[in-house]
Amino acid sequence: MSLSKELLADIPLFNEITEDELVRLDKILSPRIKEYRPGEFLSHPEDILEEIVIVLQGKVHMISEDFWGNQNIIAEFTDHSLFGEAHSISRSPMFFSLAVVKPSTLLSFYAQKLQQPDFQNDSALKKLHSNLMNIIIEKKLDYMRKADILSRRNLREKISAFLSEEYRKKGTSSFHIPYNRQQMADYLSTDRSALSKELSRMKQEGILDYNHNWFHLKSF
Repeated sequence: MSLSKELLADIPLFNEITEDELVRLDKILSPRIKEYRPGEFLSHPEDILEEIVIVLQGKVHMISEDFWGNQNIIAEFTDHSLFGEAHSISRSPMFFSLAVVKPSTLLSFYAQKLQQPDFQNDSALKKLHSNLMNIIIEKKLDYMRKADILSRRNLREKISAFLSEEYRKKGTSSFHIPYNRQQMADYLSTDRSALSKELSRMKQEGILDYNHNWFHLKSF
């Protein structure tokens, strides 16, 4: 396949890269596109991930799982997002799984392609490196935000911190979250039943309203 402005519109990794530079990157990276079905796993713990992957369309979850099968959603990757950069560049064994949760079209290329000495001075590759660094920094901040949410003392505080962060991102007190109830429980590292009960109590107390993945936060 060939990289193009139309294909890569709104994908941060290719910000400020011209059509001519995309032609060169196509030769340098030799990217490929593949379709995936829900339930397919892209990797498992201890795998060595070799590719950087971009979600052109779809949804992928980064999942950790304990000995008893309890799952925790570490991160979610949707349209135009990227994953696999840290592990593929460092070649460190994975400590989580990557699972497709809705029909997805993924673009991938081998991380080692970014380090070819013959192309290190190419303007296209320099822009790609800069964009990749910005993405890595933003992801670091996202993980710090999640760590802050999970550090709260009890479930209600975790829910409040999570919904407050969604409010901050959306800029409105009424919004949809990207998770169903089980996925929200996994993200908050709690039991679905406990989450549903606490949300019901918060609704009864007039703190918030909700319907499936729609929430409305109420001020006192």
